[in-house]
Amino acid sequence: MQAITFTGYKQTEIIEMPRPALRDSSDAIVLVTTTAIGPWDIQAFLNTNRNELTPGGEFAGIVVETGEAVSHIEIDDLVANTVQHVSKNGGIPELFGSNTLPGGHAEYVRVPDADKSLVKIAASGEERAVLAGGTAGLGMAAANSALEYALNGSYAIAGCDPIGMTALIALDAAGAKNRTIAIEDHTERRNLSASFTLNSFDTNECLNTSKVDVVIVGATIDAPGFATIANLVKPDGYVIFSEPDAPPKLLNSDITLPANVVVSHARWPDGSEAKRVVTAMQIKKLDLTHLVSHVIPLDESQEAYEAAAGPEPGVQKILLKP
Repeated sequence: MQAITFTGYKQTEIIEMPRPALRDSSDAIVLVTTTAIGPWDIQAFLNTNRNELTPGGEFAGIVVETGEAVSHIEIDDLVANTVQHVSKNGGIPELFGSNTLPGGHAEYVRVPDADKSLVKIAASGEERAVLAGGTAGLGMAAANSALEYALNGSYAIAGCDPIGMTALIALDAAGAKNRTIAIEDHTERRNLSASFTLNSFDTNECLNTSKVDVVIVGATIDAPGFATIANLVKPDGYVIFSEPDAPPKLLNSDITLPANVVVSHARWPDGSEAKRVVTAMQIKKLDLTHLVSHVIPLDESQEAYEAAAGPEPGVQKILLKP
């Protein structure tokens, strides 16, 4: 089968490799029909060392083989995955597209613990549902946490990448548009956010804005700097990172936060949470049409990754089609 790998800094290559096989009775093999470039994939693309992994944290496709212990997922089901895999034996969580768990930027992918890691989706919504177990799930979780912390409070989205935009769209759907601002230096992304916020600013403009109760930070690879985040939040407020590994980067920096600010993060969505995101899309409670800007063939991976890593003008989420 064909798969993407990285051969150096900002270098992709399409390689031939064996089709994955079942290793455990709870595994499934998925024929990939859509896959997305996520911030975790871009980080690997920007790694200066040769990194022979198969990226692709988010993917959707058709189940073509299952182990005998798989009971909820059947052959020919159209499914999407959760980016984080937590072993049924309680092992260390892994991300699809990492050195330990090959991802979906390939024609086929092995999915361990398929009943927990896969969610059935409808063909009509595939190009948005592919994001449910990663990008959309993280953004929804961050927005839900913001509403829990300060139900009638004020909010700022720091970084309108696809994760930040999902949080923004979710807050708008919850009736918080007039209490939400967005901070984004990428002109097209800032313009896109304007439909869902009270105001959208670049980092220089936001220096004089009123502080907010909750700051939600999108993907850190694209987000405004920590100084901007600290300037936005009120004392006794909250900073919610959409990426689980991000809070220590702020807390261990030389940035001083206002008094009593709580720093937390969204959780990687599990299967049930990804299913709720898919349902919200299906009933039009969550419209993520704006998130997908490009659909590109897998064999044009170099151009796709360069556009996503820029990000180039007009780029939001890039999907790949094997």
